[in-house]
Amino acid sequence: MLDLSPLGKLEPVMSRVLVSALVALIIAGHTAAGAQTAVVTHDAYLRTGPSSTHTKIRKLMPPDELMILDPQKQNDYYEVRTAGGAHGWVWSHNVQLTTAPPPAPAPAATGPPEVYRSCPLEGSAITNNRKESNRKKNRITRPASGDIGANATLAAILQGGDDTQRWSDARAASIVAYVYDVKVGGEETVNCGETDSLYIDTHIELVLGPQDTLKTGRLIVEVTPRWRAFLATQGEDWTTRALEQRLEGHWVRFTGWLFWDFEHADEAAHTNPGGDHVWRATAWEIHPITEIKVCPGTPATC
Repeated sequence: MLDLSPLGKLEPVMSRVLVSALVALIIAGHTAAGAQTAVVTHDAYLRTGPSSTHTKIRKLMPPDELMILDPQKQNDYYEVRTAGGAHGWVWSHNVQLTTAPPPAPAPAATGPPEVYRSCPLEGSAITNNRKESNRKKNRITRPASGDIGANATLAAILQGGDDTQRWSDARAASIVAYVYDVKVGGEETVNCGETDSLYIDTHIELVLGPQDTLKTGRLIVEVTPRWRAFLATQGEDWTTRALEQRLEGHWVRFTGWLFWDFEHADEAAHTNPGGDHVWRATAWEIHPITEIKVCPGTPATC
């Protein structure tokens, strides 16, 4: 039980100050609990209690605003606080209740979080070079229209010759391509060594058309687990199995960030022509993919 007996030993003025402060805190807490407000519609009096026999504190006039401290009326009076902080009671027929505006909704997420399953953007990489590479793979913002290079078409990206400096990974691309293959990636530092297919990248191999089957004519684009999880909250299924069923053998528009994967430069025909282990056209990728749209018909309709 709260013991207020020491107040009696204080000077009267100090006692009143402390009690007033305590009352103010109680009122403030009460106010925060309720969110009802009211506007004075007719001249009225703020009184010390819930009846016309209680002492008048001050006159209220339209359109004074009041905070309703208790939505339950007593003797047809509301307990209120004025904008100036005065506390009292007002006859309910002289005010009109208003609804406090709801709190502003939290802004909708536009991309994945920086940390996903305790894995930061740089993943579990140790070297600075690979950390920076992983941060680019794990970008969490959608490219704006101004980020997308109009010249970065599939045909331009697949054009032969050393393409190390042909594109910039500060730019994005939006390309239409024929999907040759969709498959699960492997264990990588970018995903902190995850091995479950739900938490590793999906590799999608793109070609110029159904007749193009050579490995040296394929562009690799990738779905990251971060974007997969985020798109799931938007009602889209980007699991590898779902993408395989939906995309393989179709014309599809892919939008996302351009990325130079230095780890595959020796396995790309453009930078290592005639190499023994070449299995792709270029080390350039779209990684991460941020938007997928299946074309309703031919590439021209996409």
